[in-house]
Amino acid sequence: MFRSIATLILLILNFSACAVPAFSQSRDFDTVSVASGVYAVIGKNGVVSNSAFIVNEHDVVVVDAQLRPSWAREVISEIKKVTDKPVRYLINTHWHRDHVQGNQAYLEAFGPGVTIIQHDLTREDQIKNQPTELATRAPAEIARLEKLLNAGKDEKGGILAPQARAQLEHQLDLQKAYLAEIPQIRLVPATVTFDHSLVLHESNHDICLYYFGYAHTRGDVVVYLPSEKVVMTGDVLEAGVPLMRSAYPARSINVLESIQKLDWDYAIPGHGGVQQDRKTIAQFIGYTNDLVSGVRKAIANGLTIDQAVESVNLSKYSGLPDYENNTPGAIQRTYLELTGQLPD
Repeated sequence: MFRSIATLILLILNFSACAVPAFSQSRDFDTVSVASGVYAVIGKNGVVSNSAFIVNEHDVVVVDAQLRPSWAREVISEIKKVTDKPVRYLINTHWHRDHVQGNQAYLEAFGPGVTIIQHDLTREDQIKNQPTELATRAPAEIARLEKLLNAGKDEKGGILAPQARAQLEHQLDLQKAYLAEIPQIRLVPATVTFDHSLVLHESNHDICLYYFGYAHTRGDVVVYLPSEKVVMTGDVLEAGVPLMRSAYPARSINVLESIQKLDWDYAIPGHGGVQQDRKTIAQFIGYTNDLVSGVRKAIANGLTIDQAVESVNLSKYSGLPDYENNTPGAIQRTYLELTGQLPD
C-alpha cells in the first residue's frame, strides 16, 4: 500500500504515459472512460489504489472499494456523475485493506441489497487479517514517517530535499487522517463467493470473474469484459513491482500468463494508470520469471535467504516503479515459497 517518494513520481510518469484522458476529476481520483459503460477510477494525490465501475442497463457493478470509507464515498460521487443507477454488485479483487475497507460505504449508500463478491479464499483471509491490519498498520507507518522527518533523512539515509520532505509530510497527513477514520471502519466481507469462475450476465454484456490461482494473494479475482476487451487485474498486475508480502511469486507466473492470453485492449491495474498495450505485463512476467529462477539457483547453491537477497540480480528491471523498494521483499517471499515455508 505504501509507496516511496521516488515511486510516487514514477507512478505519475507511468500514469501520464498510459492513461486515457480523464472523463471526470475529484480531489483524490481521476475517472477515465475506458470503453462504453466502463470507467476506471485512478487514485492520485497519495491515493494509490484504483477502483472501476461498469454501468449496465439497470444497475452498476463496482470493482474494489478503497482503503477508507471516505474515499469509497468519493468514488460513489464519481459514479453518480455518470449515472443515477444503483450499485448492485461490488467485487473485491483480493483481501488487502486498500481494496475492501470501503465496502461498508456501498451498503450505506445503496442499502443491504448490494451483493459483495469475493473469491472463497479472499473472504477467509479478510475475516482473518483485517482486524490485525486495522490495529497495527497505520501506527507503524506513522512512526516510520515521523522518524524519517525528525531525522531529516530519506529511506536510504540521504538528506531530505525540500520536495522530498513535503512528500513525506503529505504521506504523514494521509496516515493520520486514516488513523482517525479507523474507529468507524467495520469488517464487511463477501455475501457471495466462488471458487473458479462466475459470470454476471447483464442484458448488454457479460462480466466474467476468473480465479487462475495463487498470485498476489491466495484469492485474486480477475474481472474480464470480453465484449469491451477490458481486463481488471487487481494487484496481480500493477504499474511496477508490487509489494509481495502476501504473494506467491512462483505460482503467480501462471496467473499472469493466463491474463496475458485473454483478448483485451485495456487493462485496469490495482495501482497505476490504465494500460493500453501489453508492455507492462510482458515486463512483469519477465521480472517474475527471472526472480523465481534466480532464487531457485540461490537455493540450489546453498545460500541463505539474506545471501539470496544480496546475490539475485534483477537490475535490468530497475526502471520499473517500486523496483528498489519491493525487490528485496520479493526475493525473500520467493525464497520462502520455494523452500515450502509459506502457508497454503
